[in-house]
Amino acid sequence: MNRKNLTAAVLAGLAGAAGIVGSAQAVNINPDGLGQVLIYPYYTVNGGNATILSVVNTSEKAKAVKVRFLEGQNSQEVLDFNLYMSAFDVWAAAIVDDAGTPSLVINDTSCTVPYLYENTDSDGVRNGMQAFLPYEMAKDGGSSDISRAAEGHFEMIEMGTLTDTSESSAVAATHTAGGAPNDCQQLVDAWTWKDNTDPSTKGYWLVNPFVDLEAPSGGLFGGAAIVNIAGGAMYSYDAKAINGYATAVAAGNILHQEPGSNLPSLNSGDITWGSITLDDGSPMGASFSRGVDAVSYVFMHDQIMNEYITESAINAGTEWVVTFPTKAFYVYPPASGDPDPINPFTNIWDASAGGPACEIVVLDRLWDREEDTPGKEAGKPVPPIVSPAPPGQEIPGVVPFKLCYETSVIRFGDVDTVGSATEILGSKNFHNIDNVAQGYDFGWARLQLADYPITDSSGEIVVGPGAGTLTRSLGNLTGLPVTGFAVQNFANGRVVDPNSGDLLLASYGGIFQHRGTRMLSAGTPIF
Repeated sequence: MNRKNLTAAVLAGLAGAAGIVGSAQAVNINPDGLGQVLIYPYYTVNGGNATILSVVNTSEKAKAVKVRFLEGQNSQEVLDFNLYMSAFDVWAAAIVDDAGTPSLVINDTSCTVPYLYENTDSDGVRNGMQAFLPYEMAKDGGSSDISRAAEGHFEMIEMGTLTDTSESSAVAATHTAGGAPNDCQQLVDAWTWKDNTDPSTKGYWLVNPFVDLEAPSGGLFGGAAIVNIAGGAMYSYDAKAINGYATAVAAGNILHQEPGSNLPSLNSGDITWGSITLDDGSPMGASFSRGVDAVSYVFMHDQIMNEYITESAINAGTEWVVTFPTKAFYVYPPASGDPDPINPFTNIWDASAGGPACEIVVLDRLWDREEDTPGKEAGKPVPPIVSPAPPGQEIPGVVPFKLCYETSVIRFGDVDTVGSATEILGSKNFHNIDNVAQGYDFGWARLQLADYPITDSSGEIVVGPGAGTLTRSLGNLTGLPVTGFAVQNFANGRVVDPNSGDLLLASYGGIFQHRGTRMLSAGTPIF
């Protein structure tokens, strides 16, 4: 039976509760980039970098959006607020290092609550700056130093569609011909209790968060760019767009939450069915008890793949961002006091130890551009062998290692040149892959996320003959919920401008999205 027929046969057997999606609404990733929820896989202010970001409302209706920034180790919230966008609005900001503190700079008049555009410095001059905050980090037993928030990821969740039913909230958020919204203070007042001894002074959204609000309608898209001014480099990417997250403002949780609340989250949507699209265009899905499981499902991959280049002649470097955007819901805090993680993750964040929840992954192949791989003599075939392999013989190129954070970086390059942070992104949450030792300056690699080696009693990875493996799974898929990209940089020093004779900085690069495959829990690859 060929692969396509085998896949069809397996899917036919899965057409029940966890099989083919019908017409019901389902959480899904929109390949066209528009959605109710946007996941931005990475930000950094390390290594001289800043991160600029934007979100666009393509709808003809105003929207309430939760904006949330999450540090990279355990996705603890370091800043969130409510954003109220008018129809066809764009909101933009930047994350910068402000004297050692990651901070958001807002030079955009769109309404936020609090209204961050009008934040002032110590001299009372408007600077539109809001520092990231350490309070949630202090709760998980890890470091509470704000430097922990220097890299991570962020998300935007539509809380509902604004209307003018009773309080003209949409009108307040709408920009005038002068370029500023009509009345952002109205929206701030709606969440303000002016006299906490007098209930009659509560703002209308404190009394009823559903005032002037209808169900989320989608149509958001966004992007971000990591910018290094001194290095003359910019790396831009598109946010991942999730549709089908929620059908009502009172979904799994009330979506429209007071600023300062850590809700809504990726677990607040009322849709618990996740849907992916197979390579023949047909849908497949699974049903869950939590909304976040449906979100995780659409990010599930058993493998991710991308290219690398570290060619010294052009000062090339490559770093992969690997983000598990829902990991905190499985590893911290343990559900109902249960000390075990929730599938598909395998280790909890141990608050008592202040320590990471590591996942073993396997770099199961590293190729150069001519399809050579470690253990294979260049240009010569490697004959197949029977299993089990002779003692001491390992699969060429297999490198198991641990990714311990929600947002991690894999650096490619000579291990002897590794410092305390990566050269491009300045990441301190990284693992190094030494492709140089193999004599490979460029090629591609594959990261295995489904089957992983067991560890011994001390937590060390067990490899070699007799070493067992375990499998991660969620619904009918194996692997982990993952997103990210590869960053490549080329720094050619300074070149001469042919017109002026001036020396010009020659540095450039780009971002390349990870490619991935999915596999059924039964072990059948589906694409």
